[in-house]
Amino acid sequence: MYFIALFSFGTAAILGILMAVLHFRGETSGKALGLAHGLFALSGIVLLSVGLAKLNAGAAWWLVAGFALVALGGAYLFSRQMKGEPWPGLVIAVHGGLALVMIVVLGLWLADRPEPESEDGSVPATTGQAALSPTAA
Repeated sequence: MYFIALFSFGTAAILGILMAVLHFRGETSGKALGLAHGLFALSGIVLLSVGLAKLNAGAAWWLVAGFALVALGGAYLFSRQMKGEPWPGLVIAVHGGLALVMIVVLGLWLADRPEPESEDGSVPATTGQAALSPTAA
């Protein structure tokens, strides 16, 4: 689930970069692009939260808090877009920079996570209820 969240954040980042480039060229990105960017980011936050809840990750919840902070900046920009007001360039830069930092931190956190292993040290080939059964061998 974490890698799907990372993919979702990555997609949101690509859309966000496109929106920023358009903005700094003096063009408008359109509300649909802003909405798609926000929905991918929000789905990443939800997927990350569900994954952490299943894992009972404890201290890793700071990842969700970091992405939520980034989302506040995005919500501010989106509200300005909905009103037809111009975006402040500094807010775009801070929002994008923090988002990039959080994506890198999530990637590093994922890279540091150990692979699931069985009791004998091998990676299980099957998952699900059958793999948990004491009679499955």
